[in-house]
Amino acid sequence: MAYRGDDAGTGALEAPTAAGLLRVELGPRRVTLVLGVRTVQIANTFVTIIDGKKQESIKLDGRLIVARDVPHEDLGIWLEVVGKQPGMRRIFGAEPRSLLEADGLAALQRLDAVAHRVRVALGEQAGDVRRAVEIGRGLDKVLLADHGDFHALYARRLFRDRARLALTVYPDGRVVVPDGPEIAITDRFGITVRGDYVRFADKHGTDLARISIPWIALEDRQELARRIGMLVDRS
Repeated sequence: MAYRGDDAGTGALEAPTAAGLLRVELGPRRVTLVLGVRTVQIANTFVTIIDGKKQESIKLDGRLIVARDVPHEDLGIWLEVVGKQPGMRRIFGAEPRSLLEADGLAALQRLDAVAHRVRVALGEQAGDVRRAVEIGRGLDKVLLADHGDFHALYARRLFRDRARLALTVYPDGRVVVPDGPEIAITDRFGITVRGDYVRFADKHGTDLARISIPWIALEDRQELARRIGMLVDRS
């Protein structure tokens, strides 16, 4: 892990959130996040998750990604699960206080600063992921990760405890659906939302592919479609 800035070595950061005070401790080869009854500690090659009386330790074999929600500004930490059922698991989340509250803006600015420090501290654990956003304020969230030469979308399926790879988007407009077709989209207007699906169509309106994203709200699904459209648009 890399630690840079004023809190290199040992330091503690705090930020008000909707669920109470978020406390982050930065130390040599260790990051600890505490919010309410949930604690996540990343130390050496293990992640320890404490939720009330439950405790779980996971070997850190995959990437560890810090993501911000669009447009709600939540802070999320996602752990890549490797093995026979690979995917992404959201192991920590913090929702900002409402901007309608008297100190809402100041609280958000503080959460922004803390999120930045956590991202820097865990930068080496992110691997080739340059930036990540999470989208969703319904029953779940999806993760959109920028790997530099492609973007990967992870979404949870029914009765699964982790988000699986749902889509890969390349800068040349190629869109690859696992166990599905590889298509080419060069116009953002070919990407629309219909029900629980993000739909991909050619310039004539003919369906090329679609993916089901059932666990997020309609407006979040529309934001996801807009962001994928921005990645492939060549008009």
